[in-house]
Amino acid sequence: MRKPTKFIGILLTLMMVVAVGCNNGSSTPAAGGQSVQPQKDQPQEPAKKVTLRFAWFGTEDRHKAVLEAVDLYMKKYPNITIEPEYGGFDGYYQKLVTQFAGGTAPDITHLGITWIDDIAVKGKLVLDLNTQKKNLNLEAFNQDFVNKYTVFGGELIGLPMGVNGMVIAYNLEFYKKFSIPADTSWDWIKIHELGKKVHQQDPKAYLLAQLDVRNFLHPYVKQQTNQQWIKDDKTLGFDQAILTEAFTYYKKLLDDGVLQPLAESSLYPDISQNVSWQKGNAGMVFVLASTLSKHKTFIPQLDVTTFPIAANAKTSAVQVNPTTPLVINKATKNPEEAAKFISWLLTDPEAAERLRDVFSVPPVEKNAKKLAEQNIIDATVVKAVGLALAKPGDPENGISGNQELFKLSEDYLQQVGFGKITPEQGASELIRRMNEKLKDIK
Repeated sequence: MRKPTKFIGILLTLMMVVAVGCNNGSSTPAAGGQSVQPQKDQPQEPAKKVTLRFAWFGTEDRHKAVLEAVDLYMKKYPNITIEPEYGGFDGYYQKLVTQFAGGTAPDITHLGITWIDDIAVKGKLVLDLNTQKKNLNLEAFNQDFVNKYTVFGGELIGLPMGVNGMVIAYNLEFYKKFSIPADTSWDWIKIHELGKKVHQQDPKAYLLAQLDVRNFLHPYVKQQTNQQWIKDDKTLGFDQAILTEAFTYYKKLLDDGVLQPLAESSLYPDISQNVSWQKGNAGMVFVLASTLSKHKTFIPQLDVTTFPIAANAKTSAVQVNPTTPLVINKATKNPEEAAKFISWLLTDPEAAERLRDVFSVPPVEKNAKKLAEQNIIDATVVKAVGLALAKPGDPENGISGNQELFKLSEDYLQQVGFGKITPEQGASELIRRMNEKLKDIK
């Protein structure tokens, strides 16, 4: 397995810088503070007036940061008007697909990782950024990372807004209450054993708050198979026995009180909004580094550790990816100006000062290091990405993120969890339905 070794070194450096910054009592400078000199490849002011629609999803912190960056760009380049369109994650995909279908999609947007197949690979709806090399500062990015995670079929479908990775986020106070060592090395067996003890000690407490297809089912299965969830030839990367085992384990976590009941957790599509998790009645969640800031809003005493890896795992299956790749609508009337804007937004030091870590660790090493030195990047986010990069799984191929297959898997996981069907029935039926769907996917 090829590992992004350069990024491991980068993150280790950042972790040390952040630690020094925290120890010397330095405070976070204002967003408008002195920045590094602008890069030589900054876009020049265009000769014509151009309006670009820029859409994104996220939290209020992310909205505020992006809007600050957008305002700065328009001050620098007054002939460019950026029309922001933003909101929460829930419903964003459906809205975006509808806009693309109707020819009303924004000029620039970012994609959830599981949307890439539908919109960029299969849909061919975004611009190949290789066609805009003269307007992009591609040299600023780690080329291995870009090629590994945002190039599909030879096309550069987008640029990373950050470096992301899946980890365990845990509540330190919860660990102390139930005498769980902070340096616990988690695997699936230990999660069940310790989680069962926690619930026996306090029936209102659960070691785990929520699990879903992306943060549980896919990696649990892939650790046993070392295969893509869906292979490139559109066949399944697992068999019924392995899927049955995964469903059985999931149901066991619920039955033994390790995992919060679905009747409670299913009320919160966004894990950070889960009341039991916020109030400290759940001990840990599996999350991407880019979401840690909103979790820390409710749980300041939050720390992170490595994602669970089975003792006999064939691969770690630890998810590492670019945070919501930024893409350009293939139908935009202003591809050059759109490319110049996203290049500035992702590589310029002043833009990086505004965006901070709202998309996880910045994708440009020079900017990330500078923000770490200024103690602007959250040390927990830096640590999380470093942990994920230390044991990365292979990148997920496009078809494994297909939304129809993803939602189908989520539905059967829920049915098994609620006890509507047995794990055996769920595995058999899901495999049948997935094979039917795969026949229809071009």
